[in-house]
Amino acid sequence: MAKSAWGIELGTSSVKAVKVTGDRGSATLEEVEIVSLADFGLGSGTSHEDATSGALNDLRTRKGIKRDDTVYVSISGQNTLGRIISLPPVSNDKIRETILNEARSQIPIKLEEAVWDYQVIEDADPEERKVNLYAAKRDAVQKILDTCENAGLQIKGVQVAPLGIYNYIKYEMDDNVSDCCVAIDIGADNTDVVIIDGQKTYVRVVPVAGNDITKALRARFKLPADQAEKLKRNAAKSKDAAAVFEAMKPPLKEMVGEIYRAVGFYKSQNEDANINQLVMMGNGSKLLNIKKFFEQQLQYHVHKVDTPQRLALARTVDPSEVQNTIQSLCVAIGLGLQGIGLDGLNSINLIPPEYLSAKATEKLRLPFFVGGGIAAAGGVIALLMGVFATSGVDPMVSAAQGLSTAASARDAEYRKHVTVGDAQHKVRSLRNLVEAQIAALPVPKDGEVQPPPIPLTVRSNLLPGIVADSVHSALQQHVARQGESNRTFYAHMPQKSGGGASGDSILNSTVMWMTQVSEPAAYTPFKEGETPVFMAKRTLTCRTNIAMELSGGGSSQSMNDTLKTALGEINSNGLLATELKKRLTDYFRESGQLAGAKDAEIAKIKWEPWVSISVNVVPVSVISSSQQAFMLKDIVPDTGDLEMSENRSARSNKPAPSASYAVSEVTVRITLEPAVKPEAPAEGE
Repeated sequence: MAKSAWGIELGTSSVKAVKVTGDRGSATLEEVEIVSLADFGLGSGTSHEDATSGALNDLRTRKGIKRDDTVYVSISGQNTLGRIISLPPVSNDKIRETILNEARSQIPIKLEEAVWDYQVIEDADPEERKVNLYAAKRDAVQKILDTCENAGLQIKGVQVAPLGIYNYIKYEMDDNVSDCCVAIDIGADNTDVVIIDGQKTYVRVVPVAGNDITKALRARFKLPADQAEKLKRNAAKSKDAAAVFEAMKPPLKEMVGEIYRAVGFYKSQNEDANINQLVMMGNGSKLLNIKKFFEQQLQYHVHKVDTPQRLALARTVDPSEVQNTIQSLCVAIGLGLQGIGLDGLNSINLIPPEYLSAKATEKLRLPFFVGGGIAAAGGVIALLMGVFATSGVDPMVSAAQGLSTAASARDAEYRKHVTVGDAQHKVRSLRNLVEAQIAALPVPKDGEVQPPPIPLTVRSNLLPGIVADSVHSALQQHVARQGESNRTFYAHMPQKSGGGASGDSILNSTVMWMTQVSEPAAYTPFKEGETPVFMAKRTLTCRTNIAMELSGGGSSQSMNDTLKTALGEINSNGLLATELKKRLTDYFRESGQLAGAKDAEIAKIKWEPWVSISVNVVPVSVISSSQQAFMLKDIVPDTGDLEMSENRSARSNKPAPSASYAVSEVTVRITLEPAVKPEAPAEGE
């Protein structure tokens, strides 16, 4: 049976992912995905880690990546260090211990405080043993693990990005190139230089890259950054192509100098090395005349990564897409090739052993059902990150971490009660923890008898993301309908307006907040004397403040009524009601709960009393007892107002500090009833 693995490069501006399958030493490219971090808020105030989590969550959900799948991710060369270490001729079982003793004087960080791994160099002198040793600070690796966990992605390996390049070259290119060459991956901020000498590797990250070329073009032609970037990418089509390339030369010459220094240093340590081949990759390798320039400057035979020759392409992959993007996919493909376990590749893995052992222990300790349910909390965090990052509202992104805290608290609460009781009670508790009824499907009459409606349930940890996404989408549509003259904002309130916000804070910001309140008696028995089962009814409340400019004699109440009509109550066809019901119905379909139901029957799903939507005026008294209306300074952050538009919230070019605003609070309240009721326990539980 063919093996498969995902290789994912965590870049500075995008996530590049491929799925590779392997069978009998061959490999096939099955999937290719490049996800821009700008689509998840990078550049709009969202941190790189949060944007990456959002992108990874999007990738995971769209591609159906499971927690048991083999996934390798990259760590940048900047965050790692590598050495070729000479050891006495010790046996394999003594190598790790020997490295700890030999490497202390050669590695500038304590190996005990780092994550490190090694690979034996088999073609070394038989009188000594040599290893490629790579290490990274533990906190740098932990940051990657946290980013992936927040996206609901469980990984099996962390590999140094330049060693992903090594793996690609070793698999894809001829021996005369792959046995002795220098490879460069020209990125936006840095260029990775990888020297390959048989099985030996040497990595250097140089600070000259694509952005330096863009800066040179800006200075030469007096262009703004976006136009300089466009000129760089399309230089071959420019009428002044020669002048454009002349402007590029200074940073390119600096890059050549860095390559000379890297190769020179390596040769000083390895006198037998004969490096006269250069392999280029990265988007920078597409630049005008760059191959010819490097050949002239270095006097090397230069190869540009092109359409794969040995790596097969599945029918699901567009060959033209691969040809256009292959220069950027080498790291991800190299990680995927490592993941399927091909021979002859670098197998360094900087994932902490304790992380893998902890995941294995979790898998043994928790039944499959709860493993899938509770672990979904990580995916919800990343979903919220994606939803809010596209709105440009950074406070909501960081506040989404509260989901993890709330989920952990519920897990801890449950574990206090599972030390006693039989498996049936545990399963009932687990199901009620991760799943809740929020609607019901009426059943057609069977003769004269009216059967009870079928309960419709949802994973409770997914619900906050579904609600937030629905609110955001509905408000975007409302603003788009109003036209450009309408000025509607997320209101950044200095304090909560609606009250009643007690309970576990799942999400809390000046724009949107969510709380969850549980009944006091969380655990009750099915029958008197039985082991307690988690039976609490919970209420999820999502509140969002919306500001609307008052004009033409309009009042706060009239503006509120307009918004209320547009969004609608749960049983209406309003924007919010439609969006929320659509997302929940899609969930019911995907989880198989509506199997066999006709569209006419699905249209009659009962949402009350579980789900409600309300829109109410926020009195200006929440900020002042003397003001008659909200002013711009009361509803936007100090850095400027955030205007809602069709695609995302963006800074308004025409602030209206003298205008007055009405503020409404949009509230979605959902009652989560236990999925397994005392009066009707699930059959066989």
